[in-house]
Amino acid sequence: MAKNDNNQRHLKGYYRFSKKYPSRRGERPIHESRKAKKRERIRTALFCVFLCCLFAGIFIFAKFCYNLSTRPLDDNVIEEAPTITADNLGTVRATYLQNDILDDIGKLNEFLDTAKENGFNSVLLDFKTQKGILTYSSTLMPYSDDEDYVEIDVSIIERIKLEGFLILGRIYCFEDTVAPQRLNAYVFENAEKTRIWFDDSAITGGRVWLDPTNSKSVKYLTSVINEVTELGVDCIYLDSVQFPESRAGAVPVYTKDDATLNRNLVLMQFIEKAVASANGRPVILGCPIECTDGGNTEKWGGTLFDSAAHICSPFLENPGNSDFISYIENTYIVLNNKAQNNFSTVKVIPTIKFPVENLDFYEKISSSKAESYIILP
Repeated sequence: MAKNDNNQRHLKGYYRFSKKYPSRRGERPIHESRKAKKRERIRTALFCVFLCCLFAGIFIFAKFCYNLSTRPLDDNVIEEAPTITADNLGTVRATYLQNDILDDIGKLNEFLDTAKENGFNSVLLDFKTQKGILTYSSTLMPYSDDEDYVEIDVSIIERIKLEGFLILGRIYCFEDTVAPQRLNAYVFENAEKTRIWFDDSAITGGRVWLDPTNSKSVKYLTSVINEVTELGVDCIYLDSVQFPESRAGAVPVYTKDDATLNRNLVLMQFIEKAVASANGRPVILGCPIECTDGGNTEKWGGTLFDSAAHICSPFLENPGNSDFISYIENTYIVLNNKAQNNFSTVKVIPTIKFPVENLDFYEKISSSKAESYIILP
């Protein structure tokens, strides 16, 4: 039988000049050296070691995450109290804490316990008195005074806060009988500034005031505010933010032509600087009720109801011809509704003169519609 020369199948083989030959593991070089085989074994071993390390790392990380997620919380960890701001201030029910009580730890504890029982959560402390005395250690006014007061330090502040109270630091501003002579920032009776003005006659104990138009006065007061906030006070309460009233025969003079003096602008700018110096703490502006409605040209050049202060605190006293609690409630609701249209002052917290004759006043005010208030003796 003749051989089929048309067979198209090609048999795979190798020849003397071939570089590779077929094998079970694929084509391999014919002249494969021992070094090449050794390198392949090393690569295989290193790859196995890498896989083992990878699996071990994944296992350790998974074990760490599991232990961290199942670890019990430490009950002894004390979280630092958040800084009080105008946004998180909440309800403020403050009572006045007299400076002389701070000297006796027993009296202080008794005062704080009674305050809690009467529904208070804050205390009002004087850091700059009506006379101008600084009741804390300050670098601004290093003077000695015969007036007795207890120095407010960090330990006192921490003791009050430990009982859960907020601290409102009251600062009397331009009503000051100490700083004018130290700063040479008097209010004068004449444009030449040669005759110092007093708010009363010398016989009846007339006092000098800081000049609101004097930059030294503003710088001093804002520095006091800054120091007080650094002590740990939660809120700044500004008092006597006003021009002094003239009296018979003694009209205070500030410029060569006070007819062009914009008193309202002067005070508004001061409040702006006071807020900037408060280190983010809420600023409360204490003022007579007339300062929120109607105003007074000589004192404020109008009203200070909508100022840079976060909170306005008008003084309320018993009108005598109606129920005091109802009067407080109505004023609180009306002024807070009015404050909704303000640009800066967004809340009203009244400062209430406590009627001594009303023994159940605390119980009534705590259950009234006035959510926040400040009580003065």
